[in-house]
Amino acid sequence: MKARSVVVLFAAVGLLLLAAPALADNGPHGSFSPTTDGCAGCHRAHTASAPALLTSASHNLCLSCHGSSGSGADTNVLDGIYSERDGVIEAPPEMGDGTSLKGGGFVNVLMDSDWDGLAVSTSVTSTHIYTGVSGTAWGNLGSGSGTAGFSLTCTSCHDPHGGAGIDPDTGERIASYRILRDIPTGSGASPLASGVGPPPDNDPIYPITDETDKIYTLTNTLGSEAGAGHEDHGKTDVQYFGETPRVGLTEWCAQCHTRYMADAGSGSTDSGDAIFAYRHLTRGVTNTGGCASCHPSHGPGPFVPPNEYNVASNVVHSPSCITCHVAHGSSAHMIGLAAGVEWPDGSTAPSGDERSSLLRMDNRGVCQMCHEK
Repeated sequence: MKARSVVVLFAAVGLLLLAAPALADNGPHGSFSPTTDGCAGCHRAHTASAPALLTSASHNLCLSCHGSSGSGADTNVLDGIYSERDGVIEAPPEMGDGTSLKGGGFVNVLMDSDWDGLAVSTSVTSTHIYTGVSGTAWGNLGSGSGTAGFSLTCTSCHDPHGGAGIDPDTGERIASYRILRDIPTGSGASPLASGVGPPPDNDPIYPITDETDKIYTLTNTLGSEAGAGHEDHGKTDVQYFGETPRVGLTEWCAQCHTRYMADAGSGSTDSGDAIFAYRHLTRGVTNTGGCASCHPSHGPGPFVPPNEYNVASNVVHSPSCITCHVAHGSSAHMIGLAAGVEWPDGSTAPSGDERSSLLRMDNRGVCQMCHEK
C-alpha cells in the first residue's frame, strides 16, 4: 500500500464540464446563472445514487473531468500533467501541454525528483488520500501521533461549487485559491481553533487569496531552463518548484496537521509535545520576525553561510508546507537512512520508497536544497 499522508490538496478539482467560459473560480466551478444547466451535470433531485444527490461518488465525478481520460478539464490530476483538452482557449495561457502540475499526481507524476535536470513520468511512491479510504492524519489534535481512520475525498478540501472563500470583512463568499474550502470538511477545525488563525501580524488568513491568472504548472521544473539565477538547478525560486510561497497555506494545512505549524525558533525550542517536540519552521519568517536568526539588526548584512542554519544566501527564506511537499502525490525515491525514518508513531512500515511522504526530491534533498551542507 502506498504511504499516505493527509496533507492539503492544491490542484483544481472539477466536476463535469459545462459549455461555459472560464469563470472566477475557473471552469464550471461557481458563478452560476439563475437558469444554469450546471446542476444537471452532477446532481439528480430524486434519483441520485450517491450522497449529496450526486450521480456518482464525488471523487469519480471529479475524475470524469480531471482524470487521465477526462476531457472536461486541462488539469489531469491522476497523471500530474497539464493537457489542453477542454476546448477552452484560456487568456492568458495557463501553460502548455505536457507540463507538470504543481501538486504532482495521484497515480503518476512528472517530476525531476533526483534533480538531474530531466523530469520523467513515473508511478507515485506516496499520495494524498482522495478516494474516501481511511488513513492517518499525522499530528492531528493534541495527543498521540495523529488521528487514525481519517477519510478524505477531493471535496474534503475543494468546493466544487466555487465561492469557497469567505471575505473576512464583508462575510460574502468569494473565489479562493484552487477553490480551497476555508476549513477542510472533517477536520474539526475552526478559524481560531487548534492554533489556526491570524498570523502574528493579525492579517486574516481566510480565504487563501485566488490567482488572477491561473497557473497550474511548474514554470521551472528543469532547473537552469528558468534562466539567470537558476544555474546549477537553482536554489532560489526553484526550491518551490514554481510555487510562490503563499501566506496562510501552512495555517490551512495545519487545520488537519495541527501540530506541524511552527514559527521561527521552533527547531531549538521544546514545544512541550511528547512527539512533535522540536519542529522545522513551517510558517514563513516574514510573518514571525525570525530574520534575526541569520541577519543582524545593525551593521553589515545579510549573513551568508556559515550562519546558524547554513541557509544559502540566494534562498527565499519563507518556507511553508509546500516548500518541501507536493499536495497530491510524489515519485520521490528513498534509500538508506531516508528509507528507514520512523513514522510519528514510531513504526517503521511501510518503508523504502513508500516513506517518501509527498516530498519533492529523493531522500532528503529538500533539506540540502536550502541548507547546502
